[in-house]
Amino acid sequence: MISLRQKISHNTSVLLALTKRHFLVFLKNWTVVLFTFLVPLVILLIYVLFLRPLEVNTIDSIINDTISLSQTSAEYTNLIRKTHALADSWIIAGMLAVSCITVSFSANCIMVKDQERGVTKDFLSSPISGRLTMVSYLIFNMLVTFFINLVILIICLIWLVAYGAFMISVKDFFGIIGILLLSVLSASALTFFICSFIHTDAVHSACMAIVAAAVGFLIGAYFPSSMMPKPIDTLTGFFPGTYSAGLLRNYFLEGPMQQTYDLFEDLVSQGLISQSSLDTIVNSLNESFTLDIYFFDYRVSEELMTLVIFIFTLLFFSLNAFFAYHNFLRTPKKNKKKKNVQQQ
Repeated sequence: MISLRQKISHNTSVLLALTKRHFLVFLKNWTVVLFTFLVPLVILLIYVLFLRPLEVNTIDSIINDTISLSQTSAEYTNLIRKTHALADSWIIAGMLAVSCITVSFSANCIMVKDQERGVTKDFLSSPISGRLTMVSYLIFNMLVTFFINLVILIICLIWLVAYGAFMISVKDFFGIIGILLLSVLSASALTFFICSFIHTDAVHSACMAIVAAAVGFLIGAYFPSSMMPKPIDTLTGFFPGTYSAGLLRNYFLEGPMQQTYDLFEDLVSQGLISQSSLDTIVNSLNESFTLDIYFFDYRVSEELMTLVIFIFTLLFFSLNAFFAYHNFLRTPKKNKKKKNVQQQ
């Protein structure tokens, strides 16, 4: 009789072997790997080429209209650099929240292709447990999503350093890593649940195009949700990515905002700008780069954002335990019945 310890050891070995197999299949198809990396990088490129100049011009006009500093002075240059860092940090935080969802959805192509080609049926017709097969795909998805987003995060931080806009403390950096991990778990649970109902690569590709185009607006990644129509603003509160973006922004912008406001206070104390000008600029920056998220006019705190993501994650893991597992087992049972009928 097999002991519990031997059973656990056997299941762990099988799970690791299946997960390794998914990684090898994923890395073998370089076009899928490239596309998975390109989605968030294209968003960053679009921001750098098109959205950033608009954001920067808006900030510059606000400062120039309210502050009479020489544009060649060191104070003005430092002020511009720090305020530009707010725009960069705000959009990067939103882009990472989008990337968690798009990369996770894209990584599910391995599971969908296996279902389309009948590989999943082969797994389930073997002694391998259906739950182990399902969990292996989910673990693969989470690891790929986290690794790719970690690489994207490093690229974004290098870009901030290159522009002289890196103002993130060590504490905030590890906070970003923690929120990124939580966001990956939430996104993987959500996208895995959706893709468990998709059984062809063509449908998955079509859904991927829709997700990549819409998710950034649905979670308020590109501009505050308060700027959108009221129904859309309310709808964003039902997506876990909205709260991931909110938490990431709190960690990304805490340092730049504090340093920018400290610089403004120094300029006020030196008599270079007035208190009224400072209040005008601060109000404008708070409106443009708000960290607040409202759900039916109720302000959601950071603690509540974290709790909401946890609840979403547990909810979709629970749904996966029933619906996704049922989808994995449903087709093999039907095939088995057909074989029995033919034999009779």
